[in-house]
Amino acid sequence: MVREQHRADVVIVGSGYGGAVTALRLAEAGVDTVLLERGRRWPVDGSGTTFATQTAPDGRAAWLSRSSPLTDAELDVYCGVLEFVPGDGMNLLAGAGVGGASLASNGTMCLPSEELFAHTLGAVLDYREMVERWYPQARELIGCAPIPDDVYESSFYRSARSFADQLERAGIPWSKVDLAVDWDAVREEMTGARVRSHVDGLNVFGVNSGAQLSLDRTLLARAEASGRLDVRPLSTVTEIGPADGTAPGDGGGYRVDYDRIDERGEIVSRHRIVTPRLVLAAGTLGTNRILLRARATGALPGLPAALGSRVGNSEVITARTGMAENNPRQGGPCAIIAQDGKDDPARPVSLLNFPWPDAPAGEGWITTIGSVPAPALGVFRYDPDRDDAVLSWPVDDPAFAGARASITRTLDRLDEANPGSRTAFSRIGTTGGNVVGGVPLGTVTDDVGRVAGHPGLYVIDGSLLPGTGVPPALTVTAVAARSARHLVGDVTTGA
Repeated sequence: MVREQHRADVVIVGSGYGGAVTALRLAEAGVDTVLLERGRRWPVDGSGTTFATQTAPDGRAAWLSRSSPLTDAELDVYCGVLEFVPGDGMNLLAGAGVGGASLASNGTMCLPSEELFAHTLGAVLDYREMVERWYPQARELIGCAPIPDDVYESSFYRSARSFADQLERAGIPWSKVDLAVDWDAVREEMTGARVRSHVDGLNVFGVNSGAQLSLDRTLLARAEASGRLDVRPLSTVTEIGPADGTAPGDGGGYRVDYDRIDERGEIVSRHRIVTPRLVLAAGTLGTNRILLRARATGALPGLPAALGSRVGNSEVITARTGMAENNPRQGGPCAIIAQDGKDDPARPVSLLNFPWPDAPAGEGWITTIGSVPAPALGVFRYDPDRDDAVLSWPVDDPAFAGARASITRTLDRLDEANPGSRTAFSRIGTTGGNVVGGVPLGTVTDDVGRVAGHPGLYVIDGSLLPGTGVPPALTVTAVAARSARHLVGDVTTGA
């Protein structure tokens, strides 16, 4: 199959939070940009059937796989919204589709405390600068807002209010959390004017009502409307390297080889695009996968030795039962966040009520997903037999004992303050959707994502962060906004 060749001023790989922010800022600056996204577009058309659901899963739930850890169903092979990748001690979930992880996430936007920020990024970034400039910009870009009082007080969100009551009895502070949600659309779900999605907790594989403020409908739509952004869905990057006739790392630009596929994963055509500026925004898994392969195959042999290191996962998954019955279908996404640092201020536990649409009836279940600071000890390594990046996660390392103890103390306080309730399970997630790191900011890159020793090569996504201690989407967006400003300056000045 002949590989067609193209050129572009800037190429972005990936359309999640980092890629979308970067694409918008380049478009606003009048820079022509090509964005390669391996997944398809997922237009919400009013039919209420765009995405699979937990109650009716099919191939749309998984990326080119017959199985998913989120359902027991056997699936047809399709380019669905979530890729599952087994690792050593930690499995990964990675978004696929125009809009990346914003399609199939809770859209939870949490600001880390100064202590948490210092623990993960304080050696590279200034917290005051981030709080005064880049976090507000991130909120504005995403359009996030907490659940309105009238929605919160409705019957659909009784489980959230039940969780808040339990937290108050235990003396654990809580607040409403910012969410990337169109609350007017949720109100229409409540009245039946739209298909019930968020109010029934049916959001793991996408939100059929259109209530999710996913990036394909917000930032990417704005960038495409400018005429400066060319989004190419179903484009899977197979290799990057120096542009033809140049040496690795000499500033002569980059080639990106990619395949156009159909919705069943079959190759339709092969392409090569050459660019002086390449931005990797393919998410933690995708960016590590591309860079580690480039180093291992000799395409970019000079990539820093620290590549693949400092991978963090602070995700906590818990469930408690034995309380008064709450909704059989629990309203979502996560409406409130508890933040408990009473017993161990260095390791505060954050818990968000997570909707579980098939919770056992009559048993009063509440599921939470959240974070606790944990050391970034994971490592991505290139496996030549799999031709892929594999995550090694030392799940039994004693360094995680403090994080587990913090979780246990918070859950014990909840159970003690709410007689009859008990913890059904609790773990630091072994299948992570919030895994970050591998391309640590200030080590593999400078403080704005320029890859060391490789002029014109940038990373702008969650792989820059060795953790945040809270769900990372807002921090990824804020760091991307800061990095994109410098990228635009490099492009427009020819630096």
